[in-house]
Amino acid sequence: SRAPTRAAEKMEIQGAPVFVINLILTENTDEKTAAEHLAAHRAWFSSHVEKGDFVLVGPRRDRERAGIIISRVTSREALDEILSEDVYFPSGAAYEVMEFTAVQGIPAVAGLLER
Repeated sequence: SRAPTRAAEKMEIQGAPVFVINLILTENTDEKTAAEHLAAHRAWFSSHVEKGDFVLVGPRRDRERAGIIISRVTSREALDEILSEDVYFPSGAAYEVMEFTAVQGIPAVAGLLER
């Protein structure tokens, strides 16, 4: 039998909060630097998807240079540490973090629900 992945272990955290992060890029810089920072930002969120820290990540449809992250980590402190690793942190983006307890959802997100 295979050992569970870190992502699977993260999904099994009972009672861990779910976070919604509304991220808005505020950095104004030259095109070369902007492209480098965006590539680093994408690598950052991809690594946290692979680790299971981020459940869903994507751009907002109603606003340019903005995105939403759904995160499931053990605490707000753990999330703050992850956010501090982003290339845009602290002054190149605004990070609005909302914490909630998921109590209902479709079977595909059952691992996020508080039991």
